[in-house]
Amino acid sequence: MTNTEGKTEPACMSPNVLHTDCGFAVSGANMKWFIAECKPTKEKMVRTLLQNVGYEVYLASQSETVVYKSRNRRVKEKIIIPGKVFVHTEEPKLMEIMLAFSSVWRFMLDRTAKDRRFAFVSEDDMQNLQYMLGSASNPVLITADSLKVGQKVRVVRGALASLEGWYYKEGHASFIVIKVTMGTSHYVYTEVPIEDIKPL
Repeated sequence: MTNTEGKTEPACMSPNVLHTDCGFAVSGANMKWFIAECKPTKEKMVRTLLQNVGYEVYLASQSETVVYKSRNRRVKEKIIIPGKVFVHTEEPKLMEIMLAFSSVWRFMLDRTAKDRRFAFVSEDDMQNLQYMLGSASNPVLITADSLKVGQKVRVVRGALASLEGWYYKEGHASFIVIKVTMGTSHYVYTEVPIEDIKPL
């Protein structure tokens, strides 16, 4: 891969070994959604750089309309999960990415695992996340705190029709919640009318 940001690979470092100070090595060759941790405000740049060299990349973001004092409107991209870019690749490629792009300072580790393995998002979780962020008409929220979610539900009409998740209520608002595991569990949720969801 082209060294996009002028970094060079140290001669003493084997391409099969990652960060000796972390004590883990590359293994496996399956395509997974790994989580690149970026320098602050560099998420969009990292997305573009990786896409330009052929990686499949996803930045968890949502379009929002900003209204200025002049009443002019502008659609902006709001990042929902700051500092993180999802990269669909094989594990041995992670070292290549870190060496080539200084804005990617590490890949997230799975804190629930006893060994120091890399965290990744399952295909099902990624599909649900992309569907919610791409289709929801209301703002999407994310939290690592535990939510008191209720029964399993499905959205039966509207922009999120067919999405399955859990019911969550806050005040007079009702939400559908999906759980995304990426080293630790996060809850992603958006408001939906109560009449648009049905229990499973």
